[in-house]
Amino acid sequence: MTRRSATPAVPRHILAAMLMALVTLLWTPPKATAAPTTTASTPVAAGDQISWGAAPADTPVGTGRNRFTYTLAPGSRVTDAIAVVNRSDTTIKLRVYASDAFTTPSGGIDLLPADKKPSDVGSWITMRSSTLTLKSQKSAVVPFTLTVPAKATPGDHSGGVVTSLITKTDGKTVRLDRRLGSRLYLRVAGPLSPALTVTDVHTAYRGTLNPVGRGSTHVTYTVANTGNVRLKAHQLIRTSGLFGLISQNARVADLPEVLPGSSLTRTVTVTGIWPAFRLDTDVILRPIASDDLPPLQADEATASHSLWAWPWGQLIVLAAVIAAACGCPLLRKRRKRKVEQAISDAVTKALRSSTTEARSSQDQPSSH
Repeated sequence: MTRRSATPAVPRHILAAMLMALVTLLWTPPKATAAPTTTASTPVAAGDQISWGAAPADTPVGTGRNRFTYTLAPGSRVTDAIAVVNRSDTTIKLRVYASDAFTTPSGGIDLLPADKKPSDVGSWITMRSSTLTLKSQKSAVVPFTLTVPAKATPGDHSGGVVTSLITKTDGKTVRLDRRLGSRLYLRVAGPLSPALTVTDVHTAYRGTLNPVGRGSTHVTYTVANTGNVRLKAHQLIRTSGLFGLISQNARVADLPEVLPGSSLTRTVTVTGIWPAFRLDTDVILRPIASDDLPPLQADEATASHSLWAWPWGQLIVLAAVIAAACGCPLLRKRRKRKVEQAISDAVTKALRSSTTEARSSQDQPSSH
């Protein structure tokens, strides 16, 4: 059982200072840093709000879409368009471009920064116009052409068509990385090789002193998409010990989509693990296709790691039992000696007393 120490009393003046610091932090305006690609509202000045939207346009390629999706052969070409609408009360100027996508460490999908040149599908797209000026409540369609290189590798290539706000401050053009766009998924025809790998597995065990309690195992590992297909995965953490006599399977949340060539690191906690001295932890991934792709067959990806999990609570109980087992005979023997010594002392005292009385009776003169 884990005991918590009492929380020391906090002086009032220190508590007041902490509260003031917290209020100041919460009310401090954020700096003008890069916003997520899903953000379409950008505060420009006090009382002025800029907002716009972007989505795949309705074209002969498709209608009512929430993303661009193509299946093309190497050397082929397709013309499509993105629709942009200005929802704000002022004229806005946007930059329109294409970029490559990647899997973020947290498991999301993002695009390369605006100042980083794409090298994959983003570089295969040519926009009809790189800038767009829209009056208030107006919309426009920006066509683009996607040309697949003749030597393009088969499989999935991911990117996006992006709109980025351009504004002027003090007569200078300042490009803020406030972006909004639509994902673009291209599958180049050819052999598919779905594959995930698991590496850098690290485990840590957190036990308890409760002799009948169980601990938890923290597992950290890196997953890389080494194939050419976008993949998710079912995840299973298997823990075993005592030569396989103790085994436990724990299902964790499915792995989010990992793009080809991308990787991410995950940390999961598995509870209810017995401390069986030496624990073997296996990370097992069963790849599955992304939601918008047909089912596929792919080999499991596995990796293992071992660690020591000492059952301190059980060892303490065992030590107490051994101490009691060894101590009881000694206590009995010591108690027996004390009893024998007490009897011997009593007998000796009685003998001395009787001897003293006999001598006293002999020394007394007889009366006639």
